[in-house]
Amino acid sequence: MTEESIVHEVARGLAYGEYSLLLGAGASVGAVGGNGRALPTGVGLRDALIEEFQIDAEGDDLTLSQVYDYLQRRYREQANSFLCRWFTNCRPDWQHLIAEFGWHRVWTLNVDDVVETAYANVGRLVETVNWNERFSDRDSRSVQQIIHLHGYAGRLKEKLNDDDVLVFSLSDYAREVANPRTWHRVFFDEFASKPFLVIGAQLVEEFDLIEALNRGNTANATTGFPSVLVVPSITAFRREQLEASGFAIVESDGHSFANELLERFRAVISENDQVYGPSTPSLRKFSQQFIDLRTYRPTDVNAGDFYSGYQPTWGTILSHDDAILDKTSQIAEEVIKLAAGEDVSQKFVFLTGNPGSGKSTGLLRVAADVRGQGMFPFLFRGDEYMDVEATVEWLKAVPRTVLLFDEFADHSSTIQGLSERCAAENIRLLVVGSDRPVRRWMIADRISPQFLDLSEAHWYGRLSDPDVERMVDKLHTRGRLGRITRWDRTEQRRYFTDFADRSLFDAMAELEGGSGFRETVKQIYQNLPSDELKRLYAAACICYDQSIPVPTGAAATFADVAPKDLMELINKECGGALVLTRIGVRPPHRITANMAVNTIPRKARTEVSLDLCKILAPHIDERAMRSGTREYRLVRYLMNNEFVARMAGEHEGRNWYDELRRYYDWNGRYWDQRALFESRFGEHETARSYAERSIQVHRHSFGFNTLGTVLLRTAIRRGTTTELLEGINNLGNAKDFAEWGSREHPFTTFFTSLIRFAQEHGIDRVPQQVQNEWGTWLREAQSSRVFSTYQGQQQLLNWSRQWLQFATVD
Repeated sequence: MTEESIVHEVARGLAYGEYSLLLGAGASVGAVGGNGRALPTGVGLRDALIEEFQIDAEGDDLTLSQVYDYLQRRYREQANSFLCRWFTNCRPDWQHLIAEFGWHRVWTLNVDDVVETAYANVGRLVETVNWNERFSDRDSRSVQQIIHLHGYAGRLKEKLNDDDVLVFSLSDYAREVANPRTWHRVFFDEFASKPFLVIGAQLVEEFDLIEALNRGNTANATTGFPSVLVVPSITAFRREQLEASGFAIVESDGHSFANELLERFRAVISENDQVYGPSTPSLRKFSQQFIDLRTYRPTDVNAGDFYSGYQPTWGTILSHDDAILDKTSQIAEEVIKLAAGEDVSQKFVFLTGNPGSGKSTGLLRVAADVRGQGMFPFLFRGDEYMDVEATVEWLKAVPRTVLLFDEFADHSSTIQGLSERCAAENIRLLVVGSDRPVRRWMIADRISPQFLDLSEAHWYGRLSDPDVERMVDKLHTRGRLGRITRWDRTEQRRYFTDFADRSLFDAMAELEGGSGFRETVKQIYQNLPSDELKRLYAAACICYDQSIPVPTGAAATFADVAPKDLMELINKECGGALVLTRIGVRPPHRITANMAVNTIPRKARTEVSLDLCKILAPHIDERAMRSGTREYRLVRYLMNNEFVARMAGEHEGRNWYDELRRYYDWNGRYWDQRALFESRFGEHETARSYAERSIQVHRHSFGFNTLGTVLLRTAIRRGTTTELLEGINNLGNAKDFAEWGSREHPFTTFFTSLIRFAQEHGIDRVPQQVQNEWGTWLREAQSSRVFSTYQGQQQLLNWSRQWLQFATVD
């Protein structure tokens, strides 16, 4: 790439919120410190400290680290005051240009407040984070997060006698990186896989960047946006070394580069404005959460062969590799008709079907057909929960938008919120989503039938005769008919209709690989050539069974290679068993993951799931939970008591939770799931202690529901009314906490537990006040949204019938 094209790609990536910024000492050049002196380099600071504190260093070539350590022992308060005067209340020079962009995160190796002041000067809010503070995810894209990896002089100003020291030595760095909560671990993971712009750092002199550089960066290969190092000059040797680590090089000073980047960035924004209207922070936030399929260029460099059972990608559609099924054509016609209409309403089109039935391919094909009709199809990235406010503003500005969601259930709560806002403000909303049938209950629970009637869902089932004809035609033109290539047309059709029983997945699975596809999948784990690859494969299958790839940094840890070497390793050693994508490593298809996960030895699954939770721990906090980041959604699944019981069993499951306590003891969900795990195995006293701890840590409806569940299980086992009453009281708290109509859990627990108690001990053992409450709970459930579907009402009717049987028994 030329330097001109590199700058353009960075500008494009910034418009989509892809880039993080890393600043070294050179990024503060030109700024003036609070004491009126120019900010120094490392050597300049060393010399100033020696002079200020009259250190006798004659004959010694002292490092900044040695001088700083000496002063911390002898003149801690005075040294910190000296550093505060110089490195706080700084006056930026060109650095205000940095504040013109929206960065995923700003990471800095500098202890000064130049960047904070630059943002303040342009009226933008920042959140300053020091390296030894607990991880906190971004709270808002309107607030720029700035992480000081070597410490922040402003913290010393606040607490001169604190242990909040600056990092100037390798020993400081080594000690803190070992901490599972350290920001350095988050930095290493992000630096491995996300696009970074590096200004003012040589990536050679900074001791804590040596490991990051050795690990390399995969961003250009997986996202299409290069990680870039901006340096005034560079040797041919260093250029070759850095390019091998995944970096593009621009020879420029930071000031000149930032000026050129801002010019290009404004041009990109202007181009987008010509299509979508004037840009605002909210509209840019929308474009950072959704992929514009009108302009998107596929980046899955080893996405795999679609005809060999790999997940479809947008590249599959652009290459017209898919055979368009009857069902897909019908859906596309429906969506185009809805999009072309003039009415302002909220319309949903839902695709469902078993894994491998073609619904994900259908979703992307519908997007392509809509695009061809002048609509704007946007596919949700799923990195975190959708921002409803930004999406509402976008839909106001661009009413011809069609929103597309794969794994629809994961985001159904925010989709319901979006629907309500659009209905209230008379905003047009057209959503196309796809998901598996087993997850329909989640969607019915969260999305009102006012917006989505699941009885009208489009089912991908058996192939029709025209579908079979199109499949044969497509495979013939691509030369991919495999073992039926030399059969006549009638026999080729019979292969799909009779041998595969019109199942798309079964037909494609056996077409080229011969019989025994499922057995082949089961053997993949055993056939991998090393224990490290087996661990990586196990992690990828466990994660992708929930449609989430194992993050790149974690994948490299399991494989025991640098992230930059993952691609080569996967291509050479895995035989098509794994795929490296923008967000991590996965098997070819979710079906593959589902088939393989139960064939992996139990001990391996237990160890890998435990290590995943540990590796991802630095990325999880309450903000990440609220935002629904991929890392949080993955840990939430891994920590589920049912999953742990299935993966590990009773004894090892306890050890599993014990191992994670130092990582997650602050997390209410950890205690919730641990309580339910103990209750599952009859340890109700221990379960209650953990449930109480959950509420103490985090007062939430799920915590009260867990405590109520544990108490009611105890009551059923013992036949005691004390726990029965206390359990119902906690369910009431859960119901009230959840604004009673938004969660089904308290209701379900209440009705099923009372029925079970009456079955085990008789209706006479149920206190009259509890019997009286049944009617109140039933009326609330009947009028709540979560039971408003036909299925929900039928469930309530079934519970009522069971209860009435007890009440009418002589």
